[in-house]
Amino acid sequence: MRIDEAPLIVGLPGPSIDAGQLEVLAHVRPTGVILFARNIVTVEQVRELSSSLDDLEPRPFLAVDLEGGAVNRLAGLWGKLPSPSAAAAVGRRAVRTLGEAAGAGCRALGIHLDLAPVVDLDCADGFIPSQGRCLSPDPERVAVLARVFNEGLTVWGVAGCLKHFPGLGAIAADTHEQLPVIPAIDQARHIAAFTALSEEIPVVMVGHAVAPGLGDPDRPATLAPCAVAQAIALPGSPVVLSDDLEMGALSGLGDLPELVVDALRARNHGVLVCKAFDRLPEIVSSIEEAMVSDPAFRHRLTENSAR
Repeated sequence: MRIDEAPLIVGLPGPSIDAGQLEVLAHVRPTGVILFARNIVTVEQVRELSSSLDDLEPRPFLAVDLEGGAVNRLAGLWGKLPSPSAAAAVGRRAVRTLGEAAGAGCRALGIHLDLAPVVDLDCADGFIPSQGRCLSPDPERVAVLARVFNEGLTVWGVAGCLKHFPGLGAIAADTHEQLPVIPAIDQARHIAAFTALSEEIPVVMVGHAVAPGLGDPDRPATLAPCAVAQAIALPGSPVVLSDDLEMGALSGLGDLPELVVDALRARNHGVLVCKAFDRLPEIVSSIEEAMVSDPAFRHRLTENSAR
């Protein structure tokens, strides 16, 4: 069985796409392509890279991580930007300007989706807050500032994404390296900003952390149907994406094709596979095998494509 559109957002190996790689993309039919520093050399080169995707059917959207501060894949082109926490310390106008800068940078390169803003709460000893990626410890202020950041993006016709559900601000570990457990906290408080914003910013990324408070004490939220269901149930029924399935947090929980199928079975609408370009045909084969053996899974994937 052939999948019409793979619910994958995939990374590319380098700054250009050769004929063989285009053939892989034509076979895989990913929903989106995400750009990293390895894909970005000059403005014209990125535009050429983008235009090389134009003949793919369906044409994948382009995404990037551009929060400001430590997370800025376009720094080599446009230079550094202040961190979200530094902008938040100045006030709404500074956060709005940061969003406009991110939106302008994306629009100039044909990028449709910025995986920002972060709405994790700024908690003492948290890893994400330590990088200056958070806006405030107060969920109401986070919602206000994330909203004005997103307004800056939308001025330039760029969509935003809320991350990382259900809120990773209190976690001391780096999910790129290990799988943390969200400590016993007021989970509703950490979800509050997602609830306040999900109708306006209807894309939500789920993070790799075990969230016992959401009903599963063993699996990371990205692979836990109960956690993903609560993200889908946010106001506006947002599109829900997993974080990159190649991160160290998921090490030991299965081979990559298996993890992709597990994340889709958990009802994520789409999943990120950021490095393993050479494994994309294998991943799609695993998805298609699951579609053949499980009609309910096949039906959900059809709904995912519509989302």
